[in-house]
Amino acid sequence: MTRIITPAPQFTGLTEAEVMAALNDPNPGNPVAIEVARLIEGYTENFQAHVERLGYFPDSILHVKPGSAIEAVAMRLTTEAIQETLAAHG
Repeated sequence: MTRIITPAPQFTGLTEAEVMAALNDPNPGNPVAIEVARLIEGYTENFQAHVERLGYFPDSILHVKPGSAIEAVAMRLTTEAIQETLAAHG
């Protein structure tokens, strides 16, 4: 079943530049990077469940419009990772 994945409220006001800067921070405990990873994991799980229900890979991966910069970054990174995996196995 698809879960609703939303960022924690303290991260929704960040700009894309702030999110990207946090992802470039070498500190593994960076809370923004940890939140992006959590979002990516949730989006990936939802996509896998969707593919299992459909029985094939749909043309478009994520249909949802992001409501915040952190969601946009996480969705973009998820899409890129899925596309890379498909290209490697295609």
